[in-house]
Amino acid sequence: MRQARWPALLCLLLATALTIFAAGQLPAAGPSAHGGAPPQSLKEETVYYEESPPVQIISLSDLEPVDTQAAANPAWIAGGTPAPVDPAEMEVILAECTLQDGTIIRLYATAEGLIDGAFSRSGAGWIRFVRCCNGEGDPSAFVSNPTLTPFDGVLGKSGFLLRYAGAQGFYSHDYYWFDADGTLRMLHAWFDPVALDLDGDGTAELVWEIPERTSSLSFCCQDADGTVYQVQTGVYVGGFLEAVEAEGPGPVRLIFRRRDSETGLWQYHALTLRDGALEVERDIAYVPAAPEDAISLPDPTAGRTALPHVSITGPDGWTMDGAGAAAYFDLHSQLWDSPFPSPDGTVIVPTDAPLDAATAYTVTFSDPETGASFSWSLDAEGVCRFDGIEGNCRLVSTSSGSLPAYCHDVLAIYCDASRTARNYDGQGRWLGWDLVEGWTP
Repeated sequence: MRQARWPALLCLLLATALTIFAAGQLPAAGPSAHGGAPPQSLKEETVYYEESPPVQIISLSDLEPVDTQAAANPAWIAGGTPAPVDPAEMEVILAECTLQDGTIIRLYATAEGLIDGAFSRSGAGWIRFVRCCNGEGDPSAFVSNPTLTPFDGVLGKSGFLLRYAGAQGFYSHDYYWFDADGTLRMLHAWFDPVALDLDGDGTAELVWEIPERTSSLSFCCQDADGTVYQVQTGVYVGGFLEAVEAEGPGPVRLIFRRRDSETGLWQYHALTLRDGALEVERDIAYVPAAPEDAISLPDPTAGRTALPHVSITGPDGWTMDGAGAAAYFDLHSQLWDSPFPSPDGTVIVPTDAPLDAATAYTVTFSDPETGASFSWSLDAEGVCRFDGIEGNCRLVSTSSGSLPAYCHDVLAIYCDASRTARNYDGQGRWLGWDLVEGWTP
């Protein structure tokens, strides 16, 4: 049961050298946040330190800022402009969440086949903020999977995340928040992003990666004035994220690996976000770490003929009980049988660190034919526990090329979504894909 999954954010485990088993070439620059080609030339200042090679300094102010107005959403469909909504129009509620200030967010389908999102603040009426489907084509792919979950800490903002799977099978993430004056803002990201503090200022950036074909790490950050910028690292260094270096408080240093097209040898480059600027170091001397004490993790589902049942239990005991093949393949490919950077499987090493029950999620695969099950747990610091392995382990890298911050975030999204999404009941049990009459996946 193998699915070519587009995943996965290659995330950070601070102060840990990370080895990614992959080969890659310098990717072609991807599209910018505004749909055009990325900048080919920038106003640059090169500063030479005593060491070689030189460090190139690129100010964020030389980049084009991201328009965070919700109405500038590139996926905005004509007819979805903000407007009051009569609750009677909400024939089917697809997902709903409530923010800490009492704001209610709702995704719903109308009798005409439209799929809209609306919010209600401070007991006021409903205001539509997005149209996800205009009634044309088959809406079933979207209807089956959207989730709404609150978030806190992305670029210092608090709001809600609209997460949904696109036609190609990967997830899109729209982060929405309200300004003090009530203006709705939005940032769009792909492939399971996470909030991580790159420049060490105490405020997390939004980071994600598109692996395999483009191998392009991207992140959204902001300057001292609050202006938001999107950085595509492939424009400056390219290659796979090899490691993240941190020396105490302050910025982290992102190490990238790419194969030189002329010599065929690996080259290493570094990028650091510091004081509102990018510091780019090319062709540096770097020796990657090798996890020599890695533990083999055999796939307990190998050879099974039935699709395993999957559940996820959160730190508070809430259990997402089943989600069909989609969840199974998503969670199985984190550890085994992935076509991406580490096809031989996950890399785990033994550790004496305790598992933090206050942040740990537990995934259980159950065989419906034999009743046999396999469970593994993961906390926010990457400490994990597997059935059949004595003691605790630390997750270094997964089969799909991801790291603990990504895995933990995905488990949290699944668990949180099952609290509000329409295809789960009040106990977190999956009700199936038949959310709209006459639709089959």
